[in-house]
Amino acid sequence: MELGAPLGVVSYHVRMLRDYDCVELVRTEPRRGALQHFYRATARPNLDDDQWRTLPSGLRGELTGETLTDLVNDLGASADAGHLQDPEVILNRTPLELDEKAFKKLNKLLTKTQEQALAIAEESAKRHNDSGAVVFPTELAVLHFKRAV
Repeated sequence: MELGAPLGVVSYHVRMLRDYDCVELVRTEPRRGALQHFYRATARPNLDDDQWRTLPSGLRGELTGETLTDLVNDLGASADAGHLQDPEVILNRTPLELDEKAFKKLNKLLTKTQEQALAIAEESAKRHNDSGAVVFPTELAVLHFKRAV
């Protein structure tokens, strides 16, 4: 197997990805008396809080690690290209002391902020499609986590 994992393990994770609309079946091909399935990632997997909580902790850890790796790589490439000197860049770090209620309240606010950012991106895409407005790649990263003490 290409991933170096047992078929049952891969099948389980693919089934979970399919259940959460993160992948879709593209085609199947006969192979050695069985069917080989081919999947592709859907446009933008976005798990809600309940879906995220039900993922196995190992998968949550893997997804978190991949996201952080991608973020660091994109940030490094932007720094190398000089994009972080742009006066429009927003970069803040704000350590906070919160109780559980405040932690959850801030998480809800950040989720709403992300939803609004996606709506703004849709408006931008529509302007681009309608009038050819110039678009450029940007990245929004929202991190809110309990710090190690």
